[in-house]
Amino acid sequence: MPDAPDRVRGLLVEVTRHLSGIFRHMLPGVLLLGGVALAYPEWFGNVDLKSWAHLAVLAVISIAAGNTWYALNRYGFHQVLDYILWRARSHGPSRTSASRSYVDDLGRYARKSLHTPTRDEYARAREHVAFRASTVLLILTVGELSVLFAFLHSPNSVFRGRQLYLLVVAAITLAIAIWQMVITRRIDYYIVNPEDAA
Repeated sequence: MPDAPDRVRGLLVEVTRHLSGIFRHMLPGVLLLGGVALAYPEWFGNVDLKSWAHLAVLAVISIAAGNTWYALNRYGFHQVLDYILWRARSHGPSRTSASRSYVDDLGRYARKSLHTPTRDEYARAREHVAFRASTVLLILTVGELSVLFAFLHSPNSVFRGRQLYLLVVAAITLAIAIWQMVITRRIDYYIVNPEDAA
């Protein structure tokens, strides 16, 4: 039987391997549910955090809400930002000389990206890009929720009277997310097109 340090090391390896999935699917729901609890504390008056049944219901709501938020964010707002960066000719996927449309260039880029050699260094690089992309979506979520709760909250909320602070946090957070998105696109571009990195 493995000793305790080996079990902890194994657990850490597993958590690290699935970190981008946790960022993608669980943390947005936790942030959303936590934000709702702060914005509308009266909705959570009967929640007993010592009850496994209550915790299970909150976990299901958090996972469902997080996955929904992620999907809408990834294929909505994030895609709009990606289109704007494509229009600005930011690397990866950027316009090609034979460009017909954003969708064509995106399709070509995805095909090339998915047919990248599977040597170990490429696999690690793809993992890094996936983690960065998940982190960008999490940062976007923080910014979006800051905007949302600046305007939508009950009179009993801790957000009451702090709208300006929330909007400042939102502006800074969204700027960081967009900047990181540009960086992540560039890293991805050089992984898919190593000949341009030389």
